[in-house]
Amino acid sequence: MEPNFNHVVEEFAQAAMPGVPKHVRLRNAVLAAIRKGHLKPGDQLPPEQEVCKAVGLSLGTVQRALGSLANDRTLVREQGRGTFISKPALPFDELWQFRFVRRYGEAPLPVSVELLDRNVVRERQPWLDVLGHDDKGYCEIERLVVVNEDFRCLSRFYVRMSRFPGIMKIAQAKLVGNMKRFLAEEFEAVTNTVEQFATPSALDRKTCALLQVETGSAGMLINSIGRTVSQEAITFQSMWVPAGDYYLELNPAQPPSGFLPLSAR
Repeated sequence: MEPNFNHVVEEFAQAAMPGVPKHVRLRNAVLAAIRKGHLKPGDQLPPEQEVCKAVGLSLGTVQRALGSLANDRTLVREQGRGTFISKPALPFDELWQFRFVRRYGEAPLPVSVELLDRNVVRERQPWLDVLGHDDKGYCEIERLVVVNEDFRCLSRFYVRMSRFPGIMKIAQAKLVGNMKRFLAEEFEAVTNTVEQFATPSALDRKTCALLQVETGSAGMLINSIGRTVSQEAITFQSMWVPAGDYYLELNPAQPPSGFLPLSAR
């Protein structure tokens, strides 16, 4: 057993949570080991039979977890050689809803995020009917998403203040990655599924200025609802995507990764 894989075994043991499937726990354990630097790009994983013995899972469960990571290209399987951590590590996991490609089948383009603003809002909006009334209001996190250094999208993310107390005081650096993972790690609020609804939309003047497109431009509005295992709606996100040359890869309602906590808190 490769020494670095022992960290995956430790993460797996720590991540036991009621209702979380074992293949998801193993997947998140691998992601945690990558995120913490225990597994690096190019590192080789042990053979599947050794993984089974190390974590006490069936071969089918291990294959399901590693197959999911391979499908997301976090892992690379080379015939006759084995399974390796992709280069670069975690190319999509942080911002899975902004997976843009030039052509079908190509790897997603690099993405960077800038936190524009964070406010408490109380006026009635579509997200109010989804998240439910909250006397303390809602935290709005506005972020600019830059794809391949030349294409911009706008995200506004909402949660209830009473559901996530203290979120207005969280360090800004924690608000520019995967928000679902952040909420799971900081507040033990696990997002189990995401529903997405898209519609063509005219971009208002402010949005056009932020996205550096002509005033009056059209684009796509994508609203996303994050739900827990009990189907409680805990997040609402609106994303404005202008017209452009890239394709946006849309994900299914059951997200591929980054939604369950990487370790028990």
